[in-house]
Amino acid sequence: MDPLNKIKSMTSDIGIYQHGKLNNPAPEFGYALEDQARALIIADRFGDKKLKDIYLNFIFRAQREDGLLYHFFYEDNNGQFKSEEYNCKSNITEAYGLTIWSLLATGNIKNDKIKNTVEKLIKEASGWTSIRAISSTLLGLASLDREHSLESELKTKLHNFCFETYSDDWVWFENYLVYANALIPWTLWEICLNRKCKASFEIARKTTRFLIEKCQENDVPAPIGNKGWYFKGREKALYDEQPIDAAYMVCCLEKAYHATEDKFYLDWAEKWYRWFFGNNINNISLIDKNFACYDGLTPEGVNLNQGAESNICFLMAYLAARRLGIAK
Repeated sequence: MDPLNKIKSMTSDIGIYQHGKLNNPAPEFGYALEDQARALIIADRFGDKKLKDIYLNFIFRAQREDGLLYHFFYEDNNGQFKSEEYNCKSNITEAYGLTIWSLLATGNIKNDKIKNTVEKLIKEASGWTSIRAISSTLLGLASLDREHSLESELKTKLHNFCFETYSDDWVWFENYLVYANALIPWTLWEICLNRKCKASFEIARKTTRFLIEKCQENDVPAPIGNKGWYFKGREKALYDEQPIDAAYMVCCLEKAYHATEDKFYLDWAEKWYRWFFGNNINNISLIDKNFACYDGLTPEGVNLNQGAESNICFLMAYLAARRLGIAK
């Protein structure tokens, strides 16, 4: 079975649809920039040029007059591509960070138009405070053969986030655990591997172990629930658990294992990959017979919708697990 079948079914000539209704795409909800960015990485890793060109072209067409990018897009009644009138500002830097990562990591910087877009986004990144936007940007920069001038600045920001909130019982970058947490230590492991940074190694090691400890129930992987999250000193929410968190943990632990050769990380990478197949607090698989991923775990079972983020992130985990030799 082609692992790309699901995202192919969700992809139009414009890009990958943001949401799904059950196992069908939901065109009425349009497209999100971050989905195209992550999907570009997947298409590149699988060597699917047709998909790669679609997602890359979406990013081309997302450009605003100021050189930055729109966040959300819809098709009008004539099937034409247009920007949403009111673009969301809250997470747009995260979408930009993912775009930098995808364009750099897939080697598209050689294209002049893309190079200009990346340079514009990187210039903006210097002023960002979003830890996830910074982390995604660093993943892109760390993929370059030579260290970019911004890399050291953003890496120091990431280190300082940890120093500012660190305590004996809370070894983390923020005073809360929310979504896509493992992206942050994953970034530092990548920097360790590519730049031989000892400070990043120590922070990555301590925060990864902290995250493993906090995101489990009796040795069973349990991402932080999005119905309340987990704030320092309070109870953590168990539901709803999201595939992005399990996927990023697998990717983080893959890098941790390569950096340390410690079997502890390999064992946990396998546990987290198996989260998708029933090694979770509900004992239910999130992967259907067509190798498509449901949108999350709920108190009642699974969220039966199958959106872009869930399926793209699952494929990230699948590729990492395959490289580790633990994939189903």
